[in-house]
Amino acid sequence: MASSSRKDYEIISDPFDPRCVIATFKALFGEVTEEDKLLLERIRGKEDNTSPKYTDQEERNLINKQIRKSQGFDVDFSKFQCLFNFYPSFLDENHSTLIKETDRQFFGRLAQESIADYNIRKQGTSFEFVEVEKANLYWSKGYTYFITFAAKDYCDKTKVFQAKVCNVLCREIEHRFCRLKPGQQGECDEDSKRVVKKPRINTRVRVSLPMCLR
Repeated sequence: MASSSRKDYEIISDPFDPRCVIATFKALFGEVTEEDKLLLERIRGKEDNTSPKYTDQEERNLINKQIRKSQGFDVDFSKFQCLFNFYPSFLDENHSTLIKETDRQFFGRLAQESIADYNIRKQGTSFEFVEVEKANLYWSKGYTYFITFAAKDYCDKTKVFQAKVCNVLCREIEHRFCRLKPGQQGECDEDSKRVVKKPRINTRVRVSLPMCLR
């Protein structure tokens, strides 16, 4: 299994850069099929009068804005009426792999590999994978997975992590990066790491001399 510790946390906005994530319409030509409509309904829920109304271009701009802001991890798919090549995983189904396992199991394995690599790079952390919370998929000459998962530290405190994993067609899986979700601390609470301090001993002893020797 290929692994990389390269830090590419930055947002890549150059459309000619292969690492750039830009959502495009899944069906460029022809009408949306019944299968597409069912998929859309599952992603966003049933459409009603309160559903947001955007043009196709407005939706494309909105989803790409959310992708850039969260770097692909947090997108509100309920706002869209179009299908894009960037979409959420249904964790309890089999979609992202040809192996007979659910997406929850598949992304769980990738998350375990990612957190193990994170521990090695940080040289001292010992986070353990707990569970996958969600995953987004980006399809463009292969798949890029944006996995959000929970892991616990040696103080048994649960933290939320984000892992970006690439699965290029006919190539091994590459772990691009794993990090704590922004806004969290990576260590245990200071109270749990306090060391009892020994009382200081004053080595300077004042000696009172007899009056006759003063």
